[in-house]
Amino acid sequence: LARGSLDALGLVNVPVGIGSSGGIDENTRMDYYGGDYAHKSHTVDTNGFNLFVRALESSPPRSVQFLCIASLSDAAKLLKEHEGLFLEKVKEVVIMGGLQPFEVSKYVYPDSAFNNTCDMAAAKYFYRRCQKLGIPTVSVSRWASHGCPVSSSLLDELVRTNHMIARNIRNVSASNLNKLWKSVNLPPSDPERENLSDCYNREWFCRNFVGNNAINEDEPIWSQITKLKMHDPLALLACVPAFRETHFKCDTKIVGNTPHIVIGTSSNENGIIDATYLYDEFFVLCLAALKNSMKTI
Repeated sequence: LARGSLDALGLVNVPVGIGSSGGIDENTRMDYYGGDYAHKSHTVDTNGFNLFVRALESSPPRSVQFLCIASLSDAAKLLKEHEGLFLEKVKEVVIMGGLQPFEVSKYVYPDSAFNNTCDMAAAKYFYRRCQKLGIPTVSVSRWASHGCPVSSSLLDELVRTNHMIARNIRNVSASNLNKLWKSVNLPPSDPERENLSDCYNREWFCRNFVGNNAINEDEPIWSQITKLKMHDPLALLACVPAFRETHFKCDTKIVGNTPHIVIGTSSNENGIIDATYLYDEFFVLCLAALKNSMKTI
């Protein structure tokens, strides 16, 4: 899917490699989604770790911005086994995760964000070594995405480009939310809930995806969704200095002489300067990317 997605966006020269399970038990059932553009390719490196190493080796000193939007297992392994190379080439690490409150310690520590807890030992090691080596980090927390949710109408609007990726993202998102909506309205003992915890009920769904309990039963639930969380796109935006300065309020802790930044520390301090402005810019960027890629395919 990653290879097909990049190809569909005209980014055919961006390499793709297969990483580890990220600390998740190999027997754990994971849900995946496909797409008409997903395909097998001999260009996908079966050893993503080696791809990491080659990419660093071919880069100028202190030029690499290292973005992590999943478990830190592979990143920690890379830093542990190729510490000198990592230190020489990486100028900054951006992580979709989160940090414990700064006042807890003179150092920064990963919090209970999902990407951290997938392999907490790796997350702790990675942050600890980055601080020891003086490598700056930027942690984009879940609170940031909570501070700038997007509505289903944004995905519907992107579908109007007729781009296959936009259509697939919207269809998969709508299907998953429709399924979840059906499940949360079932009694806790109903087997069709598929082991969904009792706390995930109708009220929880409305609070997290709709914003209120005033559901119009005559309208599809998808059209009433206003609070989709775009975790990874925000982390990507935070990699760009101009976007970071414009859209995010950064809290910084200096360890040694090195800054370690977190964007979003709580629901009240989510790190978003102007949610409406960010929402509009996010939509314009997505629209431009989809339209421009269709000119090159």
